[in-house]
Amino acid sequence: MSLYHINLLMPKVRCMRQGRVFLASGLLRRAIAILVIFIAMSIFSLYFIFSNDSVNSIMYLYFSTFIIVLLALFLDIFLYIKNNIILPIANTKIFIDKLAAKEIIAPVSNLDFYYINNSIYEFFTSWVCAENSLKYYIEYYSLLFDKSDIKILFIDAKDGSIMDASRYAVDFYGYSKGELLTMSIFDIQIDDKSSYKKHKLSNGDIKFVEVISTPVSLYFNDSYFMIILDATKAQEKIEGLNSEISMIENNPAIVLKFVYADEWIVTGLSSNINLLIQNNDKNLDLKSICHSDDIGPLSLEIERKIKLENSIYDTKKELDRSYRFKLVSGEYGWFRIFVSSSKNINGEIEVTMFLLDNTNQEILREILISKLKRHESRILSSNLLGFEYFASSGVLKFSVDFVEYLGYKNSIDMGVGSIEDIYKIVYRDDIDIFIDELDRYIDGSSRLVECNVRLLKKDGKQIYAKIKAKALDTLNDSDEIIGTAIDISDHQRYVVQNALTNAIMSSSINGILICDVNGDILDVNDSFTKITGYSKEDVIGKKPKVLRSDKHDNVFYAKMWSDIKHFGSWSGKIYNKNRAGEVYLEHLVITAIKDEHDIIQRYIASFYKIME
Repeated sequence: MSLYHINLLMPKVRCMRQGRVFLASGLLRRAIAILVIFIAMSIFSLYFIFSNDSVNSIMYLYFSTFIIVLLALFLDIFLYIKNNIILPIANTKIFIDKLAAKEIIAPVSNLDFYYINNSIYEFFTSWVCAENSLKYYIEYYSLLFDKSDIKILFIDAKDGSIMDASRYAVDFYGYSKGELLTMSIFDIQIDDKSSYKKHKLSNGDIKFVEVISTPVSLYFNDSYFMIILDATKAQEKIEGLNSEISMIENNPAIVLKFVYADEWIVTGLSSNINLLIQNNDKNLDLKSICHSDDIGPLSLEIERKIKLENSIYDTKKELDRSYRFKLVSGEYGWFRIFVSSSKNINGEIEVTMFLLDNTNQEILREILISKLKRHESRILSSNLLGFEYFASSGVLKFSVDFVEYLGYKNSIDMGVGSIEDIYKIVYRDDIDIFIDELDRYIDGSSRLVECNVRLLKKDGKQIYAKIKAKALDTLNDSDEIIGTAIDISDHQRYVVQNALTNAIMSSSINGILICDVNGDILDVNDSFTKITGYSKEDVIGKKPKVLRSDKHDNVFYAKMWSDIKHFGSWSGKIYNKNRAGEVYLEHLVITAIKDEHDIIQRYIASFYKIME
């Protein structure tokens, strides 16, 4: 029966106990015995009085009565001591022994000892509950300290000594657990006015931590559970932010904040706003001091930056071109602009803008533009396969050499004036590759247009070309894109031929070896290794004569090489020797590989073993 059910039955058990205690105490028996003796002595006294007037008889009777009463009194005292002291003490001992053996029994005794036993019983049940609670506490404590990944220190509130530490706290501080338990919190904590506390590790490193303390009251002492959170990165961010604030305050850049809406109402200004801009009113509409020709492009660029914010395409904060703002003198100056955006507490998009004076650079830019224009003209009239693409209009222009390389007389003959006509000179399966590369560059997803496509000549032949293109004005203007095409057909054919050769060698069941014009082995396949026992490393750079047996004379080999040089190949049966020295018969075919000038460049030998 559980403690809960026992506690429910306690009121009924107490009433039953009180009745049994009263009967067990002997009070009723003693009262009946004394009453019987008293009645018997009274009858005897009356008998002696009326039947015999002897004084001695009467004295004897009284003396006998006194003795009997005295005996009854001693008997009563004995029974009282036995039933109310000796037996209850023995029962209490048995009761305690059974409780010690964790047998839950009801206390039975007289009224006085019943309350004593009941107090013992209630203490025992409380102790059992406390013991069970302690078991659960120990389990939870062990789970928290030994198995969780929380860094916890158990600190004595009196002197700050470390009473216990979780496994992760031991790993974090680098001390052994024994070392930590001999230390106090003041040995690892450094007084500092930083946002977070500083704790010193065993190797001398300093970590910023956030401490969450929870007081714990025990019977004889007060303690603290300290949860330690590593705040080093958070502190670094705070210090970085403070550094940025300091840099902004001492930087010549003008910093503005405004809500991105129809009107760009400034919500924050740096202290150096009066250096360049005419008005320092915080209700200033930024558009009112921006050059009218620049408001549209600037709006588009900021909108684009907001969309790309914190994405993989957000590669830089600087806008693509400089913009003009009104100076204190009333003239307009050019500014490089950096922007970032975020949402404020009202859910509005707030833009932070950094303006750096770029007037002198713009003068140099004009010079550079004229040089680039001249460079453009040279590209379009040179023998390079050059082209120009205007992203806003989709217009395409090609150099003279580009047009003639594809077999056309002029651009009109080629008939490609815009991106929509590109299918005339780009193979249909490669059109999407070229268009996607252009789109990715224009969207800011890539920094260079680069791809391999197949171009179509006028006669229908295909050439492999590598396309590279970039904005004409690398400083700001991304509308004009200049590109070149390089014919890589020879390289592509080499790649395909090489892949084909590798596929043939790896899949052939015949042994294959390739030699240069001097007869040195350049490569062998796996079947060669299986048949001869020689690995690729064993034979590369050596002559095929490593396989020669003593079955053939020099005349045989001279005839073989004479046929190869005159007829381009030789085939027949030949005895060769493997690495183990065993001679075997094989069927061998040797072919000379010649170039377009009929000059031998390679020898290829293919053979298979003949079972005799």
